[in-house]
Amino acid sequence: MSASSAAGTLQQDLAELSANELAAVWGEWALWARDDQLPPASPVPGEPWRVWLILGGRGAGKTRAGAEWVRAKALGLAPVGDVAASRIALVGETMSDVRRVMVEGVSGLLSVHTAHERPRFEPSKLQLVWPSGTIAQVFSAEDPDGLRGPQFDAAWCDEVAKWRHPDKTWDMLQFALRLGNAPQMVATTTPRPIPLLKKLLDDPATVVTRAATVENAENLAPTFVAEMTRRYAGSALGR
Repeated sequence: MSASSAAGTLQQDLAELSANELAAVWGEWALWARDDQLPPASPVPGEPWRVWLILGGRGAGKTRAGAEWVRAKALGLAPVGDVAASRIALVGETMSDVRRVMVEGVSGLLSVHTAHERPRFEPSKLQLVWPSGTIAQVFSAEDPDGLRGPQFDAAWCDEVAKWRHPDKTWDMLQFALRLGNAPQMVATTTPRPIPLLKKLLDDPATVVTRAATVENAENLAPTFVAEMTRRYAGSALGR
């Protein structure tokens, strides 16, 4: 079967679904995600990884992968989690970045949930609250000490390589990850040669997935991919 025939069959099948069935299908991230957007197996059988480091180019789908992982943690969706997380940390370069990208962005947390499971965003309290009671708190890497006191069983860190205080913010978060049986965190970032990323890549408790911008081309404007290739292919910035 050709790709166009397969696409036509898929569209026909989706058209025959009810609204609830269609919502359920769209909510199955594993059906639509690339392998690099799904949590990898632990390098040590029987021992869960602690950090999932997602390295990717601009527009490679890193944010969607991070948001979907948090969704699965908050809802207790296997294989990410059999039990819903109680407290989740959302850490970005600035408070504005967390809200604009991680929470309210096109691929952010409010977008990836279906209507009945979507959390409530409370900007005044800097938190999201799921119907189940799971709470995600918002933090900025500009203020590492803001992570003193709270405790979590999961965390999502975005654009780590751009943080103003990467090492101190990361360290403060490690002290806060002390709930549950095996706290885990996801770090999504465009790579840059900073010491923190080098340490994470060398850490046996870290699992790594990589994706180039072109791998997410079907979700990007064709002219964007063509222009980025024309301008930056083979350059250090392009790499």
